[in-house]
Amino acid sequence: MNRRQMLRAALAPALVVGFGTACSEPQPAGGTDVVDPGAAAATPAPSPTPSQPAAPLTGLPVSAAPVATRQALAVPIRVTPSTAPAGLGSADLVYVEFAESDSLHLTAVFQSRDATKIGPVTEIRPVDFRSAGVLRPFVGYDGGPTGFLSQFEKSGLAGITPADDGDKVFASDYTSTAALWKAAPKGGQPPTPVLDYATAGAALAGRDLVPARELTVAVSGGPPMVWRYDEQKSVWVGKVGTATVTAASVIVLTMEYRTLDVRNPSPRSLPSATVFGEGAVLAVSGPSSARGTWRKPGQQLVCNVADLGGDLLHPQPGNAWVIYAPTSAKVTVK
Repeated sequence: MNRRQMLRAALAPALVVGFGTACSEPQPAGGTDVVDPGAAAATPAPSPTPSQPAAPLTGLPVSAAPVATRQALAVPIRVTPSTAPAGLGSADLVYVEFAESDSLHLTAVFQSRDATKIGPVTEIRPVDFRSAGVLRPFVGYDGGPTGFLSQFEKSGLAGITPADDGDKVFASDYTSTAALWKAAPKGGQPPTPVLDYATAGAALAGRDLVPARELTVAVSGGPPMVWRYDEQKSVWVGKVGTATVTAASVIVLTMEYRTLDVRNPSPRSLPSATVFGEGAVLAVSGPSSARGTWRKPGQQLVCNVADLGGDLLHPQPGNAWVIYAPTSAKVTVK
């Protein structure tokens, strides 16, 4: 059952929960072309090239069939204005939480592509397992407050920290997909698709579609996050820390933030996005934008993103960034 069929089945009850490529049939073995006597012989049609399955988190064909069924990886990364994060260009999904001191807490999810260097790896926070828990990833992280570690343990996800392995998986504050997949327990399952990707020629939304070339998320006390559409490459281009990043789609979910007071190992107050619930969404994909609503009832349920008519949005296949914007943020598109 594909993502769209699963979604239709899930949408039948009152609860709304989530975010193909046709293959030509091969020529039968031993088949021949029938030629009219006296006519020029028909040129044999080339054998169709078998298509690779689509990656569950991007909707794009994978490089090799086994890639489509491997487990996802999740890595929390902390980015300040002066940080040069590594590996984000290979992530299928990146979730963005606005953190303390003008920093960003990113949850980078890898599945279809490899990254030789990912980081700087930071501590686990509730946003990591609440966002990516439905994907059943193996998590590489650098410890965290005692309460957060307890919540992560109860989430049912497996993970590894520098304290667990010495120098086998982490080098300073960095890791790689190869090291994490090697450390992951056997039997990991592929992730659940979280976006209902557009088929060829399909629009982002069935209504209220608006041309877009720039998206801005401005939060109080920090620099705005600005994305611009590159028409030649058909991608959205943004800047995180000192690194330039690209995305096929950028999806902004507006939600409440609350302050979490932690004590161990050091007392501090941390902003935390309320990932479970519902709210407004603004999405850009290709040269278009659409407004709508999002809904995520719990950790084991996919976040549904729909247009204002209640129909699912259909972003272009490719990597996506999902930004958790505080209700006080100003989100604009032009």
